[in-house]
Amino acid sequence: MHKLFSKIIAAAGLSGLLLAAGPAMAQEAFKPDFRDLALGKSAADLSPADYDVFACGSDGGPPLAQLTGWTDFAKCAPDARGLHEVYVAFGTDLKAMADRVQDQFHDEPWYKKFSGTRVAGFPVVMSMLFDDAGIARGFRVVTDQRAPIDERAHAYMLPFRVKPRFDGWVCTDTPPADGETPVGKVFINQQCSVTVGPKLVTLDTHLFRKRGQTGLDTNGQPVRGEFESLTRWETWDKAFLDKTAAK
Repeated sequence: MHKLFSKIIAAAGLSGLLLAAGPAMAQEAFKPDFRDLALGKSAADLSPADYDVFACGSDGGPPLAQLTGWTDFAKCAPDARGLHEVYVAFGTDLKAMADRVQDQFHDEPWYKKFSGTRVAGFPVVMSMLFDDAGIARGFRVVTDQRAPIDERAHAYMLPFRVKPRFDGWVCTDTPPADGETPVGKVFINQQCSVTVGPKLVTLDTHLFRKRGQTGLDTNGQPVRGEFESLTRWETWDKAFLDKTAAK
Protein backbone atom coordinates (compact mmCIF):
# COMPACT_ATOMS: atom_id res chain seq x y z
CA MET A 1 0.00 0.00 0.00
CA HIS A 2 2.88 2.35 0.80
CA LYS A 3 4.32 1.78 -2.68
CA LEU A 4 0.94 2.49 -4.26
CA PHE A 5 0.63 5.86 -2.49
CA SER A 6 4.22 6.70 -3.42
CA LYS A 7 3.40 6.11 -7.08
CA ILE A 8 0.21 8.19 -6.86
CA ILE A 9 1.97 11.08 -5.12
CA ALA A 10 4.73 11.03 -7.74
CA ALA A 11 2.20 10.99 -10.57
CA ALA A 12 0.14 13.80 -9.04
CA GLY A 13 3.27 15.89 -8.62
CA LEU A 14 4.19 15.44 -12.27
CA SER A 15 0.69 16.39 -13.36
CA GLY A 16 0.97 19.67 -11.48
CA LEU A 17 4.30 20.78 -12.90
CA LEU A 18 2.69 22.98 -15.51
CA LEU A 19 1.17 25.16 -12.82
CA ALA A 20 4.49 25.67 -11.07
CA ALA A 21 6.12 27.55 -13.91
CA GLY A 22 5.06 31.18 -14.35
CA PRO A 23 5.88 33.80 -17.00
CA ALA A 24 8.97 35.07 -15.16
CA MET A 25 10.43 31.57 -15.12
CA ALA A 26 9.67 31.12 -18.80
CA GLN A 27 11.68 34.17 -19.81
CA GLU A 28 14.93 32.42 -18.95
CA ALA A 29 16.65 30.82 -21.94
CA PHE A 30 15.82 27.16 -22.47
CA LYS A 31 14.23 26.53 -19.10
CA PRO A 32 12.95 22.94 -18.93
CA ASP A 33 9.49 22.37 -20.33
CA PHE A 34 8.97 19.27 -18.19
CA ARG A 35 11.20 17.84 -15.46
CA ASP A 36 14.71 18.41 -16.89
CA LEU A 37 13.60 18.21 -20.54
CA ALA A 38 15.09 21.41 -21.93
CA LEU A 39 16.08 22.45 -25.42
CA GLY A 40 19.78 22.87 -26.08
CA LYS A 41 20.70 19.89 -23.94
CA SER A 42 22.64 16.90 -25.22
CA ALA A 43 20.89 13.54 -25.22
CA ALA A 44 23.75 12.31 -23.02
CA ASP A 45 22.90 14.95 -20.39
CA LEU A 46 19.19 14.09 -20.14
CA SER A 47 18.45 11.71 -17.30
CA PRO A 48 16.62 8.47 -18.17
CA ALA A 49 15.45 8.19 -14.56
CA ASP A 50 11.68 8.03 -13.94
CA TYR A 51 10.93 7.13 -17.57
CA ASP A 52 9.72 3.58 -18.20
CA VAL A 53 9.71 3.39 -22.00
CA PHE A 54 11.87 4.85 -24.74
CA ALA A 55 11.03 4.39 -28.42
CA CYS A 56 11.20 6.15 -31.74
CA GLY A 57 8.36 8.64 -32.02
CA SER A 58 5.77 9.02 -34.78
CA ASP A 59 4.89 12.74 -34.70
CA GLY A 60 2.71 12.38 -31.63
CA GLY A 61 1.38 8.96 -32.55
CA PRO A 62 2.08 5.51 -31.09
CA PRO A 63 5.67 4.44 -30.34
CA LEU A 64 7.74 2.70 -32.99
CA ALA A 65 11.03 0.81 -32.45
CA GLN A 66 12.03 0.37 -28.81
CA LEU A 67 15.11 2.20 -27.53
CA THR A 68 17.20 1.89 -24.37
CA GLY A 69 17.39 5.63 -23.65
CA TRP A 70 17.84 9.16 -24.97
CA THR A 71 21.25 8.38 -26.46
CA ASP A 72 19.69 5.94 -28.95
CA PHE A 73 18.16 8.91 -30.81
CA ALA A 74 20.16 8.22 -34.00
CA LYS A 75 18.31 4.90 -34.43
CA CYS A 76 15.16 6.88 -35.24
CA ALA A 77 14.71 7.99 -38.85
CA PRO A 78 14.99 11.79 -39.26
CA ASP A 79 11.87 13.80 -40.02
CA ALA A 80 11.53 16.53 -42.65
CA ARG A 81 13.61 18.87 -40.48
CA GLY A 82 16.31 16.24 -40.00
CA LEU A 83 15.32 15.65 -36.36
CA HIS A 84 15.16 12.31 -34.56
CA GLU A 85 12.04 11.93 -32.39
CA VAL A 86 12.39 9.98 -29.12
CA TYR A 87 9.12 8.97 -27.45
CA VAL A 88 9.01 8.50 -23.66
CA ALA A 89 6.42 7.07 -21.29
CA PHE A 90 6.15 7.04 -17.51
CA GLY A 91 3.63 5.96 -14.88
CA THR A 92 3.21 2.64 -16.66
CA ASP A 93 3.38 0.52 -13.48
CA LEU A 94 0.54 2.44 -11.86
CA LYS A 95 -1.52 2.23 -15.06
CA ALA A 96 -0.99 -1.54 -15.28
CA MET A 97 -2.07 -1.87 -11.64
CA ALA A 98 -5.19 0.24 -12.23
CA ASP A 99 -6.09 -1.75 -15.35
CA ARG A 100 -5.77 -5.06 -13.47
CA VAL A 101 -8.02 -3.82 -10.66
CA GLN A 102 -10.60 -2.55 -13.15
CA ASP A 103 -10.58 -5.84 -15.08
CA GLN A 104 -10.97 -7.86 -11.90
CA PHE A 105 -13.62 -5.79 -10.12
CA HIS A 106 -15.25 -4.10 -13.14
CA ASP A 107 -14.90 -0.71 -11.52
CA GLU A 108 -12.35 2.02 -12.21
CA PRO A 109 -10.06 2.58 -9.19
CA TRP A 110 -9.87 6.15 -7.96
CA TYR A 111 -6.13 6.40 -8.65
CA LYS A 112 -6.42 5.54 -12.34
CA LYS A 113 -6.66 9.24 -13.19
CA PHE A 114 -3.08 9.62 -11.95
CA SER A 115 -1.70 6.71 -13.95
CA GLY A 116 0.15 6.63 -17.24
CA THR A 117 1.94 9.40 -19.10
CA ARG A 118 0.15 12.60 -18.12
CA VAL A 119 0.76 16.32 -18.17
CA ALA A 120 -1.50 18.50 -16.02
CA GLY A 121 -3.78 15.48 -15.67
CA PHE A 122 -4.16 14.90 -19.42
CA PRO A 123 -3.01 11.60 -20.97
CA VAL A 124 -0.40 12.52 -23.56
CA VAL A 125 2.23 11.28 -25.98
CA MET A 126 5.53 12.99 -25.14
CA SER A 127 8.75 13.20 -27.12
CA MET A 128 11.99 15.10 -27.59
CA LEU A 129 13.51 15.83 -31.00
CA PHE A 130 17.29 15.75 -31.51
CA ASP A 131 19.52 16.93 -34.33
CA ASP A 132 22.26 14.71 -35.74
CA ALA A 133 24.65 15.92 -33.03
CA GLY A 134 22.26 14.79 -30.30
CA ILE A 135 21.17 18.29 -29.24
CA ALA A 136 17.52 18.70 -28.27
CA ARG A 137 15.83 21.11 -30.67
CA GLY A 138 12.18 20.33 -30.01
CA PHE A 139 9.80 19.21 -27.25
CA ARG A 140 6.41 17.73 -28.19
CA VAL A 141 3.28 16.84 -26.24
CA VAL A 142 0.18 15.58 -28.06
CA THR A 143 -2.96 14.51 -26.22
CA ASP A 144 -3.21 10.75 -26.50
CA GLN A 145 -5.82 9.69 -29.03
CA ARG A 146 -5.74 6.18 -27.52
CA ALA A 147 -7.19 7.49 -24.25
CA PRO A 148 -10.72 6.51 -23.16
CA ILE A 149 -13.42 8.54 -24.87
CA ASP A 150 -14.32 10.61 -21.81
CA GLU A 151 -10.69 11.70 -21.36
CA ARG A 152 -10.13 12.26 -25.08
CA ALA A 153 -13.23 14.49 -25.11
CA HIS A 154 -11.47 16.96 -22.80
CA ALA A 155 -8.16 17.06 -24.71
CA TYR A 156 -9.00 20.47 -26.19
CA MET A 157 -8.77 21.94 -22.67
CA LEU A 158 -5.02 21.38 -22.20
CA PRO A 159 -4.24 24.93 -23.51
CA PHE A 160 -5.98 26.34 -20.42
CA ARG A 161 -3.09 24.85 -18.43
CA VAL A 162 -0.31 25.80 -20.86
CA LYS A 163 -1.20 29.36 -21.88
CA PRO A 164 -0.84 30.93 -18.40
CA ARG A 165 2.84 30.00 -18.43
CA PHE A 166 3.62 32.59 -21.12
CA ASP A 167 2.53 36.10 -22.09
CA GLY A 168 1.99 37.40 -25.61
CA TRP A 169 0.18 34.59 -27.40
CA VAL A 170 -0.93 35.26 -30.97
CA CYS A 171 -3.82 33.02 -32.03
CA THR A 172 -5.61 32.32 -35.30
CA ASP A 173 -8.95 30.56 -35.58
CA THR A 174 -9.33 28.52 -38.76
CA PRO A 175 -12.93 28.27 -40.04
CA PRO A 176 -14.47 24.85 -40.71
CA ALA A 177 -13.21 23.05 -43.78
CA ASP A 178 -15.65 21.28 -46.08
CA GLY A 179 -17.39 18.57 -44.07
CA GLU A 180 -16.21 19.76 -40.63
CA THR A 181 -18.96 20.52 -38.13
CA PRO A 182 -19.20 21.59 -34.45
CA VAL A 183 -19.49 19.19 -31.55
CA GLY A 184 -22.81 20.36 -30.18
CA LYS A 185 -22.43 24.12 -30.63
CA VAL A 186 -18.65 24.22 -30.24
CA PHE A 187 -16.10 24.33 -33.06
CA ILE A 188 -12.41 24.88 -32.27
CA ASN A 189 -9.59 24.85 -34.79
CA GLN A 190 -7.09 27.26 -33.28
CA GLN A 191 -3.35 27.77 -33.81
CA CYS A 192 -1.43 29.83 -31.25
CA SER A 193 2.23 30.78 -30.89
CA VAL A 194 4.48 32.86 -28.68
CA THR A 195 8.19 33.64 -28.84
CA VAL A 196 9.89 33.41 -25.46
CA GLY A 197 13.56 34.39 -25.74
CA PRO A 198 15.19 31.75 -27.97
CA LYS A 199 12.10 29.51 -27.94
CA LEU A 200 9.03 29.33 -30.14
CA VAL A 201 6.07 27.76 -28.33
CA THR A 202 3.05 26.60 -30.35
CA LEU A 203 -0.38 25.24 -29.53
CA ASP A 204 -2.70 23.61 -32.06
CA THR A 205 -6.15 22.82 -30.63
CA HIS A 206 -9.08 20.98 -32.22
CA LEU A 207 -12.64 20.21 -31.23
CA PHE A 208 -14.93 19.35 -34.14
CA ARG A 209 -16.40 16.51 -36.14
CA LYS A 210 -14.50 15.57 -39.27
CA ARG A 211 -16.12 14.78 -42.61
CA GLY A 212 -18.35 11.74 -42.22
CA GLN A 213 -18.58 12.04 -38.43
CA THR A 214 -22.15 12.83 -37.42
CA GLY A 215 -22.22 11.42 -33.91
CA LEU A 216 -25.26 9.34 -34.94
CA ASP A 217 -25.68 5.89 -36.47
CA THR A 218 -28.05 5.03 -39.33
CA ASN A 219 -30.88 4.67 -36.81
CA GLY A 220 -30.27 8.11 -35.35
CA GLN A 221 -28.75 6.75 -32.15
CA PRO A 222 -25.70 8.47 -30.60
CA VAL A 223 -22.26 7.08 -31.47
CA ARG A 224 -19.70 7.76 -28.75
CA GLY A 225 -16.30 9.05 -29.80
CA GLU A 226 -17.10 10.42 -33.25
CA PHE A 227 -15.20 13.69 -32.90
CA GLU A 228 -11.71 15.18 -33.03
CA SER A 229 -10.56 16.55 -29.67
CA LEU A 230 -6.82 17.15 -29.60
CA THR A 231 -4.10 19.52 -28.45
CA ARG A 232 -0.56 19.62 -29.82
CA TRP A 233 1.90 21.58 -27.70
CA GLU A 234 5.39 22.05 -29.11
CA THR A 235 8.43 24.05 -28.05
CA TRP A 236 11.18 24.72 -30.60
CA ASP A 237 14.67 26.15 -30.72
CA LYS A 238 13.73 29.16 -32.84
CA ALA A 239 17.24 29.67 -34.23
CA PHE A 240 17.24 26.06 -35.45
CA LEU A 241 13.84 26.53 -37.12
CA ASP A 242 15.00 29.73 -38.81
CA LYS A 243 18.17 28.04 -40.02
CA THR A 244 16.36 25.01 -41.47
CA ALA A 245 13.69 27.22 -43.06
CA ALA A 246 16.38 29.22 -44.84
CA LYS A 247 17.80 26.15 -46.59
